[in-house]
Amino acid sequence: MHFSLLYTVVLLAVPAVVVACEGSCITDTTAKMHNNYNKPVACALSNIGQEIIDTYNLNSVPGSPTISIPTLLQPMTTCYNNISFDALETALFPHFFHGKCLDADGNEPDGCPDPDCPIVCGTPGSIVHFYSMWYHISYNTTVASFSSCADPHSTPYKNLQKRILAHVPESKAETGPGPQVLRSRRSGVSDHDEASTYLILEEHVGSSLKHILARFPQRLEECCGGAKIPSCIWEKQMKKLVLSFP
Repeated sequence: MHFSLLYTVVLLAVPAVVVACEGSCITDTTAKMHNNYNKPVACALSNIGQEIIDTYNLNSVPGSPTISIPTLLQPMTTCYNNISFDALETALFPHFFHGKCLDADGNEPDGCPDPDCPIVCGTPGSIVHFYSMWYHISYNTTVASFSSCADPHSTPYKNLQKRILAHVPESKAETGPGPQVLRSRRSGVSDHDEASTYLILEEHVGSSLKHILARFPQRLEECCGGAKIPSCIWEKQMKKLVLSFP
């Protein structure tokens, strides 16, 4: 009896421990936000893919093999899928949301750990209070992940360039909305001349492709509903999920 009373007193003397957003809270909320971006990213990539096809007249020759946008952009999408989740999780936790919910005086404000904590920390209530930061970080990280894949020095970029070169029409000159694209495979043309022409083609494709891919932020913004990205906020469903964790 004496032990039980002492144990109770000790428990009452210990401050309540604030449970942070960790473990499944981190992975599940990140996964939900990441999945929310599937459609907007697909929309942006579809627009970019169509611009590439139109610029280089890739499917313009009747009877020639055509290439679909998903197949064309496979190097980009594979790269994005491989890095985007981890990048988003790190950008949210712990780069922004982390630490204890204490004010300048070392006190825990009302609303912490939930439902609405005015201190930047690693709790559900903090995510709710600073939700505007949550969705802006998510948007910017999505853009950064794709931009990393679209770096002209990256393997995905070079593989995409090869796919374009393999499907450029085999005529002396093809022009599209972009720069003139030259290619020659006429009989009687030496291997040296053909190799030189291919290098010219490669240079033209490379110089314009990087500008097309650099428009991803603009394309994503359009697919998110405009400058204020109203279609890429998902506030109600995300706050509900966040507050389902202790």
